Amino acid sequence: MSLNEDLVQASNDSFWEIGKYSRTVKRIDNGKALCDSLRQLIQQRSEIETSYAKSLTNWSKKWNEFLDRGNEYGTIQAGWRGMLQEADSLSELHSLVSENLMNKDYVNIKAWQKENYHKSMMHFKETKELEEGFKKAQKPWEKKYTKLMAAKKDYHAACRSEKSTANQENNARGDSAVSPDQLKKIQEKLRKCQQEVEGTKDKYEACLNDLNSYNAKYIEDMNEVFQKCQDFEKTRIEFFKKTMFEIHQHLDLSVDPRFSQVYSSLHSTIGQIDSDKDLRWWSTNHGADMAMNWPTFEEYSPELQNISKKKDSGIGGGSDGITITSIRHKPDGLDAPQSSPYNSKRQVSTTESQRSSSGSNIQQQSSTLRSYTNYTYFRVWMSRHKEPERKEEPVSMEESNPFADDIDEPPSPSPEDSPRQMNGKEGVPVRALYDYVVTEEDELPLKAGDVFVKLSEEDELGWCKGYKDGREGLYPANYVEPV
Repeated sequence: MSLNEDLVQASNDSFWEIGKYSRTVKRIDNGKALCDSLRQLIQQRSEIETSYAKSLTNWSKKWNEFLDRGNEYGTIQAGWRGMLQEADSLSELHSLVSENLMNKDYVNIKAWQKENYHKSMMHFKETKELEEGFKKAQKPWEKKYTKLMAAKKDYHAACRSEKSTANQENNARGDSAVSPDQLKKIQEKLRKCQQEVEGTKDKYEACLNDLNSYNAKYIEDMNEVFQKCQDFEKTRIEFFKKTMFEIHQHLDLSVDPRFSQVYSSLHSTIGQIDSDKDLRWWSTNHGADMAMNWPTFEEYSPELQNISKKKDSGIGGGSDGITITSIRHKPDGLDAPQSSPYNSKRQVSTTESQRSSSGSNIQQQSSTLRSYTNYTYFRVWMSRHKEPERKEEPVSMEESNPFADDIDEPPSPSPEDSPRQMNGKEGVPVRALYDYVVTEEDELPLKAGDVFVKLSEEDELGWCKGYKDGREGLYPANYVEPV
C-alpha cells in the first residue's frame, strides 16, 4: 500500500491515523455476527418452506374431501385430483428443501463458525491477535508523530508571538507617546521572538524528517498485519459464496427431475379428460341408458290381498291400497328380525332373471315388491310377512280366515286381553320379545323384556297402539306377548 496522494484522496479518517485500524479489527467480530445472521436467514427460509408445504397439504386435503362428497365425476374428477396430487408432490419437495437447508447449510455454517472463531475472555482470539499486531506496528510511529505534533505546536506558538510583537513595535514607532526606552524594550522582545521562531522551526522540521524517514517501516509493518485481516476476511467471503451456491442448489427445484415429473404427470392427467366418456358414464349410471323394469300385465290370482292405508296412525302416503300378488305366507320358520322391520331401502326391485331363478320364499316375496315406491307399504309388508320366531297361541278357523272382516260377531277376548289399569292407563299389559328401533315419530321404541300397556287391538296392518314411558305410540303387534 502507498501513501501516494495523487491516487488516493487523504482524509482525517485514514486507516493510517492512530487507532483507525480498529475498524479493520472490528470486521472480524462482524464476520462472526454475519455467520449468525446467515444461519438465521436459512432457518427462517426453512420455516417458510415448511409452512408452505403444510399449507399445500391442508389445501389438498380440503379439496379432496370436497371431491369425495361433491358432484364431480369421471375423468374430469381425475383432473381435479391431478391438481391436488401436484400440490401433494410439491409439498414433499418443499419439505425436502426445508430439511436440506437446516440439516446441511445451517449445520455447515455453524461448524465453520466454530472452527474459525475462538472465544476468549473479552473478544475472539483472532480479533485480539490482530489488534495487538496493529498496536505493535503503530507504536514507534505514534511516538514520532506525537513528538512532531508537539514541535509543530511550539513553532506555531512562536510564530504567533513574533507576529504580535512585530505589530506592537511597528505601532510604537509611530506613536510619539512611547518613550525611546519603551521602544527599545519592544525591539529587544521582537528579536527574541524571531530567534525562538527559528529554533522551533528547526526542531519542527527535524521531527518531520524523522517521521517521514520512518513512514516506510510503518507502512510495511501495518500492511503485514492488515494483510492477515484481509486473508481472514477472504476466507469468510469465499465460504459464504460456497454456502450460497449450496443454498441455491437446494432452492432450485427446476433442476430436480422429480419437479419436472410432477408437472408432466399433471399435464398428462389433464390431457386424459374425456367429455364423451364422462357423458356415457352418466347416461349409463344415471341417465337414459339405465335399465328399467317396465310394468307388465299380471293375471288375477286368488291369493290377492288388499292392504289399506293405516287409518289412525298417520302411516302411509296415499288413499288407495296396494295389491300384493303371489304371496305365500309362512308365519312359522322365519328368523326373528335383527333390528327394525323397516331396515331396508324404500324401493325394492328385482330383475327378471332373479325372479325366474329364485326358488326361496323370501325371494318370491321380494319380487312382488318391484313396483313399490312408497316406503310405508314396504314396511307394512315386511312387518306382516317376516314375523319373529315365537310360540304362537292356537288360532281358530275364524281368526285365520282372510275374510274375517265379514264375520258379524268378533271373538270373545281372552282373560289375558281383558282391560286393566297400568301406569294410569286402561289396557292390557304386554312384554316386548325383541328390540325395535323407531323409524317414525309416532312409534314406540322397544327393548326385549320391556313391559308396557297395549291400548288397542291389532289393526289390519299389524300394528297396535300402546303406552310406554309416558307417551303413546305404535308398535308391531308380533313383537310382544301378553303378560
